[in-house]
Amino acid sequence: MAESIPEMISLADIVGAYGGVVLDVFGVIYDGVSAFPEACATLRRLRKEGIGTCLLSNSPRRSEEVAKRLEAMEIGRDMYRGLITSGELVYEALTESPDFPAGSSYFHLGPVELAGLLSGLPMKASMRIETTDFILATGWPEESTMTGELLHAGIACKLPMICANPDFEVLVGDRKVICAGALARDYEMLGGRVISYGKPYQAAYSKALEVLCLSEGQALAIGDSVATDIVGGKRAGLDTALVLTGVHKNCLTRDGKMDRLMLRDLFRQHGVEPNFILSSLG
Repeated sequence: MAESIPEMISLADIVGAYGGVVLDVFGVIYDGVSAFPEACATLRRLRKEGIGTCLLSNSPRRSEEVAKRLEAMEIGRDMYRGLITSGELVYEALTESPDFPAGSSYFHLGPVELAGLLSGLPMKASMRIETTDFILATGWPEESTMTGELLHAGIACKLPMICANPDFEVLVGDRKVICAGALARDYEMLGGRVISYGKPYQAAYSKALEVLCLSEGQALAIGDSVATDIVGGKRAGLDTALVLTGVHKNCLTRDGKMDRLMLRDLFRQHGVEPNFILSSLG
């Protein structure tokens, strides 16, 4: 990896070289509370310039639910070509899964508000982990004191875990929220089997490129997380741009400059470097 890191530039300076963008949502378009004004303006500009946009989110919710949330922030469906969530990928995979056929039971591990992800599928949620076929992880549970015991119980029962959000953490406003990716990491460390959907995995990017009708070299992957957005985009063969408005916003100083040492350490940690660095989606 090069010792120097890319200079910070504007998306407008580079996006014209691509036919479309695979765009993260959380930390790039909005901060979990409200939309970034510059992101909304950029989406309108991309549409006007004929550059296709596919939103690719690690949200453990169905795509329709996320689309409605975006509409409430005045980000209409006409502002992007497609919306893919890790929750939707889980739902689609389980619809015809030979490993988890109709009638399978699962234990939901995550916030209560995310318990309905599999609603509509012929599967049963169970309150007892010992009587289930798999664990559905959507996020860190409210009763976090029981999390360790539940993971060990899953290991004892040899249950696979389906991770509906590979992110380790996100920022909701200025509050850090631990995601299902952290549960999946801990479960794997205990020896458990994890099946994850979303970024940084190839299938998510392949689906996004299908939406855009583009090949890898024609699209730019944009996101706020090195671990998922940049690693995933690189693995899929796309050029990547890191936006410093989300989980790595501490790499942007108060006067709007990059903290080069922090970024260099971050890139070394993950063994990957983005092609471009953006202060925001503006």
